[in-house]
Amino acid sequence: MDDGFRELKQQLVELSETINRFESEAVQLRIVELFFEERAQHLGHLSEGEAVSYVSGPGQLGRAGERAPRSSRKQAAKGPSASGAVAVLEKLVASDFFEEKRTIRDVVWASEERFGAQYRANAFSGPLSRYARKGELKREKNAEGKYVYFK
Repeated sequence: MDDGFRELKQQLVELSETINRFESEAVQLRIVELFFEERAQHLGHLSEGEAVSYVSGPGQLGRAGERAPRSSRKQAAKGPSASGAVAVLEKLVASDFFEEKRTIRDVVWASEERFGAQYRANAFSGPLSRYARKGELKREKNAEGKYVYFK
């Protein structure tokens, strides 16, 4: 067991230089996942094509666990999908929310307050500009240079 740990440690040290060349944490994580999948297959812990999911956080890699479907792993990492943000925005447009001039920050706040859904501003920026292009909302810059949307 001790020799196996030393071997694993040495392989990770050799691999770390290559991994650190990639700026994307997602790419780095995927390389490490592939490394552990290959190692597990080599040791006979996994059959061909079976994947292992890893729990990751800032600067840490967790133990291998039950295989989760890719969609739920992405959901946990990224939060709710953009289609959910579009649905929230659709409800806000249908309501009287945009009777006053609103910034994207206001939309983010309203989605959390009214619907309990947390989204980033970029989940709303594209759909808001589409509403403006269609003429369902108007758009202009305010005194601070930020876009405001209104009916």
